[in-house]
Amino acid sequence: MMKRRRFFLIIVTLVALCATLFSLASCGKGDYSEIASSKKEATTVATLGDHEVKYELFRAFFSAMYSGKTEGMTEEEWESAKTAVLKEIAYLYATLDVAKESGVDPYGDEIDEAVAARVKIDYEGGKVDGVTIAGVGTREKYKEALAAANLTDAVNRLIYRFDATQAALYEYLVTNYALGQDNGVPTDARAFFESDLCAHGVWVFVSDEMRQGRDGARQFAAEMHDRLATASTYDDVKDVLKDSFSDLVLSKSEMEHGFYVAKDQGNTPLKRALVSDIFSLSPFACGEIRDGENGVWFAVGLAKDSADYEREPDAIYDLMLEETLIDRPIAERAATWLSGVSYSSAFPTFSAETLAELTLR
Repeated sequence: MMKRRRFFLIIVTLVALCATLFSLASCGKGDYSEIASSKKEATTVATLGDHEVKYELFRAFFSAMYSGKTEGMTEEEWESAKTAVLKEIAYLYATLDVAKESGVDPYGDEIDEAVAARVKIDYEGGKVDGVTIAGVGTREKYKEALAAANLTDAVNRLIYRFDATQAALYEYLVTNYALGQDNGVPTDARAFFESDLCAHGVWVFVSDEMRQGRDGARQFAAEMHDRLATASTYDDVKDVLKDSFSDLVLSKSEMEHGFYVAKDQGNTPLKRALVSDIFSLSPFACGEIRDGENGVWFAVGLAKDSADYEREPDAIYDLMLEETLIDRPIAERAATWLSGVSYSSAFPTFSAETLAELTLR
């Protein structure tokens, strides 16, 4: 169960963070070879560890996270946004590095094939995790769709490489670190469950579609907040989950019992914020209402229940492995790189124009 929930939320929240990165839509066949970036796009604007951050990658993530504009931002807000974007890029590269050290080669044949297959779908159409994607049809249409999203082919493929590597990394865990194997990692899942590295909670999701848009979703979420202000049992929380259509994103077991999260869990800003909220909330208290792609979310804190461990000790073991072998190493490496980020003289200057039009220094 832990793996199914984890992977589902990876997909949902990646799309929520970078919706434009995955919406290259409209069919046909053609040349799927790599398309070279321009000199400007391939300019190094910063360095994170041993990784050079190209202008095209910074622009793509800034566009996804801030609608591509600095218009209306103060210079202080620009500095904050710049750091937030580089944090996501640091996470991407840290994931690739940790995977490599764990035994999953992000530039090996298996991942290369996955990237090529995903680009082919951009051209020809197909299904990705049950979602039908229309193909753009031709190389020129592909380039136009990339440009419209402030993407390049190189960045598009890098994002697909990250996605495929991440999936392969969790699959590697499942295969090589099963409960009961002599794998050289801590196996006291009960101690992890009882530690401050593990917390219990659930999150409420309110769909835009079900509430006639974002304003309606936020208003309904606020009403759910008010209802939970007097909650004294998990049955009260479950009533809210059912009324808010949270079963769109939660499994039956999660609806029934909530779920457990680890301290460093979360591969997007939204999920990290929701996880952090769960750790900070007392039982039945609600966190901040947060925007996602298709609706709004908020976390609800729950007390730990030893019966949950007894019911699914293997799920807690999986969570412990993810925290120990994946989440914490990635988070620590990304944080180290971010604290020592080096900006090149070409880094974009603050401007009220769209980032796509900003000139490099």
